[in-house]
Formats: sequence, C-alpha cells, structure tokens
Amino acid sequence: MPPSPRQTQHDRKFRKILKVAARLFAKKGYEKVSIEEIAWRLQLTKGSLYHYFKSKEEVLFLIQMDSLTFGITAQTRVLSSPAEPAAKLSEAISTHVAIITKEEVAGALKQQELILPPPMREKVIAARDRYEAIFSEIIREGVEQGVFSTPDIRLSSIAILSMLNGIAKWYSPKGRKTLAEITDAMTNFIIRGLSGGQARKLFSAGPPLLTTVEQGREKA
Repeated sequence: MPPSPRQTQHDRKFRKILKVAARLFAKKGYEKVSIEEIAWRLQLTKGSLYHYFKSKEEVLFLIQMDSLTFGITAQTRVLSSPAEPAAKLSEAISTHVAIITKEEVAGALKQQELILPPPMREKVIAARDRYEAIFSEIIREGVEQGVFSTPDIRLSSIAILSMLNGIAKWYSPKGRKTLAEITDAMTNFIIRGLSGGQARKLFSAGPPLLTTVEQGREKA
C-alpha cells in the first residue's frame, strides 16, 4: 500500500530537517547549534520542530542512523552483485567515499557518538558494526577465492574504513586532486595491498549503485 500524500509530505519535511540540522552541525559544531536555530533555518516554530523530534540529541542520533542505514542499503547491493571480489571492493570504496563526503554525512561523522545517551549510542555502534561487516564479507570472499591475503579480515576492514573516513576531514574541492582521483588512488592502494601487489588492473569505479539508492530514497 503506497504512503498517503500526508505521510509523503511528512517524510519529506523530516528529511529536510535532518539535512539542514546536519549541515549546521557540520559548520558550527553540535554544541553550538540550538533547536531554535534549526527551527529558524527551516522557518518553523520550535514547537513545530518538536513534532518531529523530542530533543537535539535525537536529531543527531537520527542523522547518524540515517547515514548508516543509507550506507548499509547501498553496500548490501554491492555485496550481492555478481562481480568478482576486487571489483566489489572497488565499488564499495567508491560508494563509501561518495557517502562520507556529503556535507551532512561528513558533519555527522565529526560528531562523536559519545555525545549521545547510551541507548542511542548503542544503536549507532550496532549499525556501524553491520556496515563494517559488509566490508569484511567482501574481503572474506576475496580471501576464499585466493585474490586477497590478510591474517585478520576484521582488522583489515577497520583499517580500510578508518583510512577512508579520514578523507572527510581533509578533502577540499579546492585541493590539487579531485575526489575521483583521490578515490581511485585509495582504491588501488588498498586492493594492491590486499592482493600482495599482484593486482594488475587499475580500478576507476564510480558509484552507480549509490545513485540508484539515492533515487529510490527520493521517491520514498
């Protein structure tokens, strides 16, 4: 049963609030942004905003969960594709970089989940673990097929994601390298490392699956 026009309008407003709040958090820092400022930017009353959220902590929590849920959906499609492991990992890296360099996602990454109350923090960490597990599964496929080699699959996943997450902190559109060039360099560095330098193909993958997921979310 399709959502009602009223529900669709509510969902669009909800997503707009998340995006505006996330950009404010990214620009000014979570502690310096008030509920009043978020409401003012959206031309809403403080009371209207509380119709969607109970607290500023919940806003941050939902921003982080929204980013993680979106990432899990996109990366699950990568994992389930029929591509060989190196191509899957290339696609997963491209998708991850495309997600974390969105302004609203980069801002959420900079806000430590330790700010959140324990129940919210635990949910964020659990979702982050599910996301990380997708990378581990792609690497495991490569190890089983003899194209990757690592003594610790999970540790390799954590190391890869930590390195990629750093891009959101230092990347600038005004820098000497484009985001695509940075992504390609990181991808080939990672895949060559996992393959013991045996990978001959240079990967240059865009994020088509990410685009598909984004389009689906806009229609929801």
